[in-house]
Parts: sequence; structure tokens; C-alpha cells
Amino acid sequence: MFTFGWGEIFLLIIVLVVVIGPKELPSFIKQIASFTKSIKKISREFKSSLNEIAKDDEFTDVKKTLSDVKNLKEDFNLKDNFKTEINSIKETSSLIKNDVDEINKK
Repeated sequence: MFTFGWGEIFLLIIVLVVVIGPKELPSFIKQIASFTKSIKKISREFKSSLNEIAKDDEFTDVKKTLSDVKNLKEDFNLKDNFKTEINSIKETSSLIKNDVDEINKK
């Protein structure tokens, strides 16, 4: 994201000391620290609530249903089913033709 070199960090410290003042700098640092702690706490709570929602039984059922539908789609592959049936009919017809040819020869 953002990268700071030593020069930028040093310049930032000088600006903070000049703008805020040396007396107020420790309290400002404490405020920044408490702000970052609260942001971390909020993000942890948000993550845990999302994990709770993801573990909910309803979502598990929906996921299972979707996978079942996908499996059904694969089972109902009509093109392949028709191909196998047509091949079976062709084989049967060739066997019958051979039998008829043998009977006609006799």
C-alpha cells in the first residue's frame, strides 16, 4: 500500500512536533494508539460475526443444495446419453443385419 522511507518518517516526525507541539505529542500518540486498538477490535468483531454467519446451518444447507443441483446437471447430460443410446441401437441393428444376411445365405 504505502511505503515510507526513513526520510519521509523523519519529516513526518518533525511536522508533528511543529504542528502539535512537544507538550501535546504524548497525548496525541496515546489517542492514535487507542484509535488503532478500537479499529482492530471492530475488525475482529466483524470477522467473528462473518464466521458465525458462515457456520450457520442454513448456509450449509444452501451450499449442499447447490452442490446437489450441480450433480444433477452432470447426471442429465442429454447429449452424452443420446450418443450412447444411438451407439447401442447401431450395434443392435448391425447384429440383426448380420443375422438376416446369414439367414438369406442359407
